[in-house]
Amino acid sequence: MIDTATYIFKIEDFTPESMPFGRLVEYYLEIKKMLGVADKLHLVGVVESSHGSAFKIDRNHQAPLDKRLIEINEGTAPSVSLRARDTIDRMLREDGTSGSFYDSRGINAIPFPGKRSAEVAQIRVRGAASFVGELYHIAGTKDDVKVRINTDLYGVVFCATSREIAKELRDFLFDEVKVSGRGVWAKISTGKWNIDDFIITDFAPVKRESLRQSVDRLRNMDIVWPDDPIGEIEKIEERDGIQN
Repeated sequence: MIDTATYIFKIEDFTPESMPFGRLVEYYLEIKKMLGVADKLHLVGVVESSHGSAFKIDRNHQAPLDKRLIEINEGTAPSVSLRARDTIDRMLREDGTSGSFYDSRGINAIPFPGKRSAEVAQIRVRGAASFVGELYHIAGTKDDVKVRINTDLYGVVFCATSREIAKELRDFLFDEVKVSGRGVWAKISTGKWNIDDFIITDFAPVKRESLRQSVDRLRNMDIVWPDDPIGEIEKIEERDGIQN
């Protein structure tokens, strides 16, 4: 008999009878990315009261999983894992609930505050904004399009947009884009700002290039450069200083 350890992902405020299956599959996909050992993990049951999914893993594969849980809490896990953790938390916030991931000892190894993080926001301001991030998720129906963008400053930002803009965004899936629109800025007790309810009204692709590529591109432009460009800039600054 194989010796196994059990882990539980729990979603508050839902039961096995009330949890939509399609939404549950979305959570499972993010758990797979977050843990990184999905091939060794097996769904073995659903726990009553709230919605708890019980997973088992062979003991000889337990150490890498426990190591990953520690890395997630310390913020040193791979970016794919941290992004999945943030996505799960934002999904829980969308669903108006919170969650937990319990390790084999029954300890809440990864808390997901979900709606609670919105409830403790100290300041909420609605306004225009723009930010840059990797577009990695587009999904929707005829009436509603959801977009997810992974950013360095705000983590995963959940957005909505029109079908027309979503069609154009498809060409830039997994690329960096700059999006503009309106949303709610929420400052929580830790001092961190989150972006909620963001509506994308415009976007532009972001092209990254190395210094060498930038220099080569400038050299290929049909521009007559002065012998001493820095000296010319200094002369302009001196003239402006005299005129002012």
